Formats: sequence, structure tokens, C-alpha cells
Amino acid sequence: MDRGESIEKLALLLSADGYGDVVSGMLVEILAEDRKRNVFVVKLRELANELKAIDQEITPTPMEQDVLDFVVATKQSLSASEVSTGMCACYPRLRHRTHASSVLNSLVSKEVLGNVKVSCGHYFTTPVEAVMGRLKGGGEEPNRCSPVRNRGCDRDGI
Repeated sequence: MDRGESIEKLALLLSADGYGDVVSGMLVEILAEDRKRNVFVVKLRELANELKAIDQEITPTPMEQDVLDFVVATKQSLSASEVSTGMCACYPRLRHRTHASSVLNSLVSKEVLGNVKVSCGHYFTTPVEAVMGRLKGGGEEPNRCSPVRNRGCDRDGI
């Protein structure tokens, strides 16, 4: 795509978007000054790299996949100790709670599991259930929010 096509496509996207006027105003303000433009380009490249990393498929290891399947199959939140007890027959290394906790935290970082802090312990469950638990704990109304949209909700439930 050449430069002219890119500019035309951007103009069409901005005019079709509900926030297009806000975004275009911000862009004009930023691009008008060299110093701001240079910072903007650097930040935009950083964002593009982060988005590439997000788009890459995350594949859990075989042990992580088995732990994930175990947690999901129980249909309840589990502590690292409970996972350790339930999985140590299949994976002897998991008989240590710290190793089970490490595997669970790896799954959380890969965003295929979520965790909820209950009093002094952490419990692991599906990401949707974890978000719902956090919303309930914070006094929000989970049925008015979408854990998929914007990773939560705003005060208006939108």
C-alpha cells in the first residue's frame, strides 16, 4: 500500500469511527510539533510490537495443558495445594505446592487461567470466572459487565 492509499484509508477509518474526530484532533496536535511527533512514533512502534506479541498464539506445555484441563474440569476455583494434590499422580513434580503454583501462575500470565484472591490465598479458575469474582468483590454488578469487552466494564456497564 503506497503512502496516498494509507492516508486515504486512515481518513476513511477516522470518519467512520465514533471517536474519529477526537483521535484526528489528537493526531493533529501531536504531529504539529517535531518533538511530540518523534515520541509518538516511538510509542506507536512499541505498541505495534506489543500487539504482535498478543496476536501470536500462546501454546501451553503438555503439563500446563493437563493442569488447565484439570482446573477447568473441576468447575470450581482451586488453590495451588488442591491442584498439587489432584495432579501429583500424573506429574510427580507437582506434589510440591510451589511447583504447582509456578505452573498455575504461568497459565495466568498466558491469560488462559485467572486467579482470585480470597482472604490470604489465591484460587485459580477460568478467566471469566476470575473477572466475575473480582467484580463481585469490588461491589460491581457482573451481569451488567462483559469480561471480554475492555477486560471488565466501566461504571455504566458499557
